[in-house]
Amino acid sequence: MSRPVFQLKTLLPSQHSLNFPASGQPSLKVATLIFVSFLVCVWVGVILLTGFLTIGGVPAPIIVSFIQDETARSAYFRGDSKKLHDRLQDMGVEEQIKAFYRPQIGDEEQLDQYIHQLLYNRTGHVGDAYKVNSKGILVLKRQKPRLSS
Repeated sequence: MSRPVFQLKTLLPSQHSLNFPASGQPSLKVATLIFVSFLVCVWVGVILLTGFLTIGGVPAPIIVSFIQDETARSAYFRGDSKKLHDRLQDMGVEEQIKAFYRPQIGDEEQLDQYIHQLLYNRTGHVGDAYKVNSKGILVLKRQKPRLSS
């Protein structure tokens, strides 16, 4: 007679592998581990939601809002860069990213170019005012003449 490959074994309360003290309460080590795990989860959540963390240069809260948006998500995975760019504009993503980087990049033209480069790298969309050079870097189509002193 053949035996089943997998066989369930019922354990009596005294046969479980967790070594709880006789009082039936988890040990201090288990309680500490649970508490530390909870603190780590809260810390990661705060970092993700407050914007201290960027993923590929994009603040985490913006990525979370992108993931939650059905239209943006489906356009991204279909490779429809025009529809994705339009949806990101509707969501105000460009302005949110600019607000995040404005304290670090004071010049508005450089900030705009940086944000468009960031979006181009992620979506493949080239803004109307830009063209892509041979190195894959966005440059203004019409450079403003520089004043020499």
